[in-house]
Amino acid sequence: MLLNALTKSQQAILLGSILADGEITKCYPQSRRKNNSYREHFGESQRFYREWKMQQLPDLLYIRQNYLVSKSLPLLTELYPLFYPKHLKVIPMSLLPRFQHPLFLLTLYLDDGSLMISKRLNRKGQLFVTPSIALYLQSFPLYQLTLFCRWLNETFSLNFRLSKTPNGSGYFLKTTRVTDALDFLHLLAPYTTALPNFSYKLNWSIRLEQLNRDYPDHEVVASSPSRPYTVDECLTILQLKEQGRTTQAIADELNRTYWSVTYKFGQLKKATERVHDL
Repeated sequence: MLLNALTKSQQAILLGSILADGEITKCYPQSRRKNNSYREHFGESQRFYREWKMQQLPDLLYIRQNYLVSKSLPLLTELYPLFYPKHLKVIPMSLLPRFQHPLFLLTLYLDDGSLMISKRLNRKGQLFVTPSIALYLQSFPLYQLTLFCRWLNETFSLNFRLSKTPNGSGYFLKTTRVTDALDFLHLLAPYTTALPNFSYKLNWSIRLEQLNRDYPDHEVVASSPSRPYTVDECLTILQLKEQGRTTQAIADELNRTYWSVTYKFGQLKKATERVHDL
């Protein structure tokens, strides 16, 4: 493949860009172009990021106004049917072995992902904040996302799950535990110095500092990776739920976060239902 002329890191950035914000343009029947080209639109606030991409692929990409583009190239003509087999973008499963460089994950995340923060204010005035990572790939059909999610988790030792959304195919990828979000950011940590303008998206400590500035009247408490639940804690959750206690009250009783108790109760409820079905 012509892709082999690029380094592994260059392949990762190019393929991640095509899968996410970029596109390989069509060659129309009446066009004088013999090859396809690359195009990616961006807002002025993210020009720095497209300049970084251009620096990584100096012989391929250049900026024209608010577009990151390429010339018409045989390489992109070769890639077009893999990404657009019926002129609609797909996740090219045959190229997954070339997606294994962390720069692919970085590009996909910076193009189409976000560091989501859930916030909960307790009665003591403490603001609990919990990070999660979202990859907004809902433009792809569910069966492709399912396969891609499984591959992503196995390849990078991550723990993404399908999460519902009203847009596109109805699903995107998301982490659900604090430790999964932090593991993801740790994997991308080596690239934070090269992209300081993305520190709010790549560095949890810097994001926490910003949250403290945004909420000066509250004590901002970052949710920690969940410690395993003891048998006594599990029994307490079930007993207090039967008594009609709220999830927040149970979380305060156990010194756990609201979302941690919600997730654990869901697990216990499913396990109980399976036992009753036997």
